[in-house]
Amino acid sequence: MARKPTVKKRCDCPDQNRPKKGGCKHSWYYNLTTSEGNRTRATIPDSIGLTQAQAQAILDSTTPGVAPEPVEVNLTFRQWAADWYGRRRVKDTSLEQYEIAIRKHLNPRWGSQRLRSIKKAQVEAWVQEMEANKDIANSTAEGHWKVFQMIMKDALQNGKITVNPTYEVEGPYVGPSKSYVFTPDECWAIYDEFPELYRPIPMIGFGCGARQAEAFAVCDDVLASDGKLLTVRRQVLRTKETRHRPTLVDRLKTSPRLNTKDVPVPPYLQDALGEYMERFPPQATETVLWEHKKKIDDCKRGPARPLFWTPRGGLLNRNHFNDDLWKPTLRKLGIKDEDGDLPTFHDLRHTFISRCLQNGIPEHTVAAWVGDTVEELRRTYSHLLKDHADTHGAVAASVTARPAPSPSRVGIAA
Repeated sequence: MARKPTVKKRCDCPDQNRPKKGGCKHSWYYNLTTSEGNRTRATIPDSIGLTQAQAQAILDSTTPGVAPEPVEVNLTFRQWAADWYGRRRVKDTSLEQYEIAIRKHLNPRWGSQRLRSIKKAQVEAWVQEMEANKDIANSTAEGHWKVFQMIMKDALQNGKITVNPTYEVEGPYVGPSKSYVFTPDECWAIYDEFPELYRPIPMIGFGCGARQAEAFAVCDDVLASDGKLLTVRRQVLRTKETRHRPTLVDRLKTSPRLNTKDVPVPPYLQDALGEYMERFPPQATETVLWEHKKKIDDCKRGPARPLFWTPRGGLLNRNHFNDDLWKPTLRKLGIKDEDGDLPTFHDLRHTFISRCLQNGIPEHTVAAWVGDTVEELRRTYSHLLKDHADTHGAVAASVTARPAPSPSRVGIAA
């Protein structure tokens, strides 16, 4: 088996193996054996300033007998980001988030800069800029950072750059997410105050832990015959792929890892849904029978009968629901968090999960109901359980308390 070629230098520079800025200006070379069996000296392109280990890594990643391709000197971040984006095979919602991050933040900051000229110090300064910018939420900055990392890592793997400037750079600080836990009185006040046409929707959130898009998509075929079980398997999506029209899709946020989830329906919700369907019968429409790695336009369609419709005969969308129904109801009831902000519909899901955990329902059971993993529950919802001292503190104290003295020892002490 032929030995792998080793990179070398023909210079006497004292820092040739670990060149510094302003130091050794010589390239690395190696002895190349061509397909005809001839040996020749070949230079590794753009290897000035690289350490011996870095140059050797470039050489080891090339096909034997083929010289390394020169780095594209004038390739800009915008050009490579477009190439990277065009090769993604992810959900349309993730693809839309990537496109927004590139268009609104990454290209304005890095787009015109040559890819190979982006340095670690510049990246560190950019991270600090995002942290200091009060107009960028922590979660938004984290999203921009992750997309930037993926693009630069892909550039390194494809030989467009020799060093990844994001290596060992810590991303933007992301603090704990802010959540609100509704009281039972608040949940029922919302139900009583909500417009009749949409009244059961908040109840599906706090009674079953459904996400907003899942609550919008409840159909008559997902309720068990006795009404005691709800099978969640659809969403109402309004994305670029659906041409921004509310569309019923047989898919969950967790697909393909989890395509359906079953959750018990409390008796009060069974009654509410029964009365609602008598007054507002479900209407027939089509649902997208989603298949993994297929675009929505390429998927088959099937029949479905959603419960919730607008007065104009359309499916619900979150903008109309949040701005015209949810927020006005909370303002009228005076429900707000400690910072004076309005809780979101997703906080109904937080409320369901935290109440279940607080009252001793096993984590794996709650995780199965809401479609999360146990690890996600522990990471996301543990900070909501503020009254553990009241609910489980006595049990914990009893198992660690000093044992009561036995009768024999009491006699000895006397």
